[in-house]
Amino acid sequence: MPRIIRAQTAAHSKAETPVATVNTPIKTVHQTNRRHSEGTHILIRNNRFSRNETAMHAVPSPFDEMPFLWGSAIAAYQCEGAWNEGGKGLSEWDYFNAIDWMNVNGVDARVASDFYHRFEEDLDLIAEGGQNALRLSLSWSRILPGGTGRANEEGLSFYDRVIDGCLERNIEPNVVLLHYDLPYPIALKGGWGNTSIADAFGDYARICFERFGDRVRLWSTLDEPQFYSYNANIAGVYPPCRKADVHSYLQWQYNEMLASAKAVAIYHEMNLPGAIGVVHNDSLIEVATGTNNPAEVYTAADFFNNRMILCPALEGRLPPELDEMLEKLGTFLYRVPDEAEAFAAGKGDYLNLNVYARRYVTDWNNSPTSAKVDSVGGGATMEGQAVAPLYETLVDPSVPHNQWGREILPRIMHDSLMDIKERYGNPIVLTENGHGSLETPDDSGYVEDDDRIEIIGAFLKSLSEARNEGSNVRGYYIWSAMDLYSWVNGYKKRYGLVRVDFDHDLIRIPKKSWAWYRDFISRDAARRADA
Repeated sequence: MPRIIRAQTAAHSKAETPVATVNTPIKTVHQTNRRHSEGTHILIRNNRFSRNETAMHAVPSPFDEMPFLWGSAIAAYQCEGAWNEGGKGLSEWDYFNAIDWMNVNGVDARVASDFYHRFEEDLDLIAEGGQNALRLSLSWSRILPGGTGRANEEGLSFYDRVIDGCLERNIEPNVVLLHYDLPYPIALKGGWGNTSIADAFGDYARICFERFGDRVRLWSTLDEPQFYSYNANIAGVYPPCRKADVHSYLQWQYNEMLASAKAVAIYHEMNLPGAIGVVHNDSLIEVATGTNNPAEVYTAADFFNNRMILCPALEGRLPPELDEMLEKLGTFLYRVPDEAEAFAAGKGDYLNLNVYARRYVTDWNNSPTSAKVDSVGGGATMEGQAVAPLYETLVDPSVPHNQWGREILPRIMHDSLMDIKERYGNPIVLTENGHGSLETPDDSGYVEDDDRIEIIGAFLKSLSEARNEGSNVRGYYIWSAMDLYSWVNGYKKRYGLVRVDFDHDLIRIPKKSWAWYRDFISRDAARRADA
């Protein structure tokens, strides 16, 4: 018999607008105590698919030697620029952004924040801001211009300088092998739709481990493989821009996690002194009160948004419910013969978790599979999804939304961390959390981003509550270190602690939040020293 905890607010109302839903048989659910202050919902956790003996193992040794990591994050394509310099090859995003009718905001990342030429200045600002960590990604196209074959020494040397620059400033580099920017020659062969990409990615990973593994102790294979596939195959806003293609959406994730597993196995075989995992964009599932089949809806939404990543990454296996879900969705996967061995050998050491928003779900209401996203800003579109015939999301009128229609609900930081702890184990590093906004600087270029300070401060309070309750969080990174190219949102959507003036020589100007974060880190260190 499920135990259900309901919010202490008004009942599920007609003001909640269906945007997207699931029906999956489930036998046992359980509920953990939690605080509710927004909306009305049911949280369900499924014993059938909960933590077991295959969950990720104990805290890897690198964390025992590190203080708590307070940092910020960037990604190669979004900040480096120098798109055709230093021997770099063409990436899928370079090609995509050059197609006028596909580029909705009319901008690209050929220059971006020019981190390629200005990384010393950016690392100085990170260090001066009291941060002791940086999450960055490598460009596969900069290291292997053809996607495979001979490595580009200029590209490797660039990342040598960046990594060494971090270490010289006592900044711990947390390196992601790929953050969306697939080499164009790999895309020509089907990209993530082709299972052979796993071997190509493994070869690329080995080159990176051999070159940087003596200095980099924290690694991630892929950034947000589920979210990457969702935007490419369901929302249709990332290349190759397929819409509502459930088969490709799931096939990509299968191939991504097969590639991740191969890279993890190679890293472990090399016996390097560090830890490796994957970056997952967590989608905490909360079921609205009034849902007719809450257990089935929860299981299906969790599978669709989380399980294809978390099970391979943390348990070394595909989700046990995979075939059941494929049958309900009316689709299938092309699978390799040795998948069980490959995934078992590719279980990660820890999880990098990005926390922004939940999925607030209810029964399917006969809507076709679809996604609602806003690539322009202005608040006209609320984020949401429908997954036929399984579930759909609701807009919760009690929760504020940002200018791109995404919920602002800081207490989910605590809830996501405790959910991962109870179902999969520890440790966790929060590799992204932040607030995007349209900003107006004063005449000197300074931005008083009080909204960012307030929202991130609330997320950090929620993080502290989770740490106090036993979540073994080892680090937190704000997205992002500086303003950068925000994919199809272009440059108007800003996340940075440092303003980049894209119209005037890319001048860097620390925002109010940069100093606030510096002081927060200092106070946290003093508080823990006195404890």
